[in-house]
Formats: sequence, structure tokens, C-alpha cells
Amino acid sequence: MINMNNILIQNNKSRTQFVNYLMNLLINVNKDIILYYYKNLKSKDISTKSSNDDFVTIADKKSEKFISDQLIGFLGVNDILGEETAFLVKNYDKYLNNSLLWVVDPIDGTKNYINGKEEFCSMISLVSSMLPIATFIYYPLKNIFVYAFKNFGAYIVDTNTNISSKLLIKPYKSLKLVGSGGTKGIPENYRQSILNNLKINTERLFIGSAGIETIMLAKNEIQFIFHGRVTPWDHSPMNLITKEAGGCVYMAINKNEFDIKSKGSILAASNLQTWNNIRNLIIPSDDPYRKYKN
Repeated sequence: MINMNNILIQNNKSRTQFVNYLMNLLINVNKDIILYYYKNLKSKDISTKSSNDDFVTIADKKSEKFISDQLIGFLGVNDILGEETAFLVKNYDKYLNNSLLWVVDPIDGTKNYINGKEEFCSMISLVSSMLPIATFIYYPLKNIFVYAFKNFGAYIVDTNTNISSKLLIKPYKSLKLVGSGGTKGIPENYRQSILNNLKINTERLFIGSAGIETIMLAKNEIQFIFHGRVTPWDHSPMNLITKEAGGCVYMAINKNEFDIKSKGSILAASNLQTWNNIRNLIIPSDDPYRKYKN
């Protein structure tokens, strides 16, 4: 893995310049494209990808191109993996071993975006040797920008005032386990029991955006996030921001660390005790899914 400080030194950039460049990029793409189409989409502007509920819009496509055009060559990194282009290219695995790679999700929470809900965001990560080393989320309707660097912490910025503060996940005092996520991606013969365990043992919120869930966990608004499958663009930000804010993230079955080649379900939690507790409640040790090989 390449050290972030070395990247900045080689490119004559400070960490502040890096953060400001990405923050302004995400603010501008939202102002010029994403918010322009928000609540203004026509039926011809919306299509589906892998399934009937996997949506993509003209705003996703235009904003990904806008972001990619601004990112290519920045910090000397020329390879970009975007969610929308990855669907078209299909064989994007060739990028995953790159020493440095930009990973982009122009609109995380596209279904919310289409339906006029506010829970959507834009996300960019810098990945080195399959692990996220810097990540950025912009939540436009709340004027919130969140970023993290590996071994440097996670921070939240009010983009109206430009006031920044460090994110720190605190011990949760309530006995009630409150979290978000779903079981999509888990094979059907395992999925229903896990879904039932989530319903019985936790208070599950329906957010519909991995980035917004990550912000909520880092701000101590929820205790956990459980997803049945992972992607480089959704879970690089979740992994790095949660860890840098003091939380805990592992692949749910085998407790392996996440990387952008990971497969299967993932669990992020406010601390290790909560992580173990939630995994034991939703995937007990005798659950056959514990032995499932992706």
C-alpha cells in the first residue's frame, strides 16, 4: 500500500488542498448536474441495470463523467472505477489490483433520488492495493461533507460555514440495537432467517444509501450497518470512515477485513463488542450461512 503522505509530497499538494479539491468537485457536480435533475427527471431519463429495482438516471451518467474528467491525472492517478461505467464495462476486475485507483459513486441512493427523497449523496475514494486510503462523501441536501484518511481520522464539514470537526463514535448507552441495512445479495436459502433475526433483535431503519448510513453511524445516530453484499464504491467509504471514527468493520461471515475484491455480507458497528453481539444475533454460530463460501 502506498502511503498517503508520500503521494501528497510527490504531487506537491497539502492534505488541505486535497480535501478542498474533492469537496469543491463534489459540491460543483451536485450544483451543476445532480440537483438540477432532482425532482425534475422525466421517464426517459431513468433506466434499470442488473434488476428491475437497480436504477440509473441521466444524472448518474452525466455526474460520473463530470467527476471522472476532473479526477483523471489528479495526484498522478489515471485509473477510475465508477459505478455506472463498471456496469457497462463488466470486466472491471482488471482495475482492482492497481497500486492507485479512484473509485466513484456519483449518486449513492439513486432510488431515493428518483423518488424525491433527501437521502442520497456522492462518494469518491482513493484506493491503494485494494484498500481505501482516503474517502469523501457529500450529502448535498444537508450541506454535509465527510472525509477520512487512513491513520488520520474522520472529519465532518458544514459546507455552509466551512467549520470542521472530528468524528468520534461513542459508546452507545441504550439497550436497543438501532441500525440500518438489508439482506439483498445473500442466497435465498439463507436470507429469510437472517432477515427475521434482524427484525426480531434490532430496530432496523430503512435509509437506502450506504453513504448516508455511514454518516449516521459516524455521528452516533445508529449503532450498526449490515449489508448482504459489497461493492468497491459503496463500501470503501463505509469501511474507512467507520474505522477512522473509532468503529469496527469486518466481513460478516469470516470476520475478514474488507478490500475492494471482497465478496459477501459486511457488518459495521460502533465497537467490537457491538459487532460481535449483532453478528451473533443475526447470524448465530449454528446458522448454516456462517459456513457459506462466496
